Amino acid sequence: MNSKEKIFEQVFNENRGKIHRLCYAYLIDKTEVEDLFQEVMINVWNSLDKFRGEAKISTWIYRIAVNTAFLFNKKTKKSKDLFIRNRTEPDTGKVESTDSSNDENTILINNLHQCIKSLEKQDRIIISLVLEGLKYNEIADITGLTTNHIGVKINRIKPILSTLMKEVQNG
Repeated sequence: MNSKEKIFEQVFNENRGKIHRLCYAYLIDKTEVEDLFQEVMINVWNSLDKFRGEAKISTWIYRIAVNTAFLFNKKTKKSKDLFIRNRTEPDTGKVESTDSSNDENTILINNLHQCIKSLEKQDRIIISLVLEGLKYNEIADITGLTTNHIGVKINRIKPILSTLMKEVQNG
């Protein structure tokens, strides 16, 4: 295994969950999420030699993921309605659990994902990065916005998500 393969393997292992969640937040259809994830990883591989180390590698990868997601969206020519409509999944059977709080948490997380999917494209990316624990300046580097603008956007997104969550929970 050459050094590029070793670096890629390390980068992949350290970031795959984060990138997959970002792809999941960006798109609705699970098959498209996997396609987008694969495209992001291909772009990371193809660009790995160009990484200059001026930012953290995770920030650089997020930037590739965001850019790839935007291009993917254009390439697949999805209408804005695709991003707004609620995702429905077939009932795969009842999962039995003795811990009702775990079931409640799962429902809350699913509701949050549903609400995030109804946000505008850029807002979905930003809030997904916040949920990944990134700092405002890291999100700014990834999105190309200023740190102050990120703060403003997040402060606007939070009450919108809160309202959406209340609507979902109240039926």
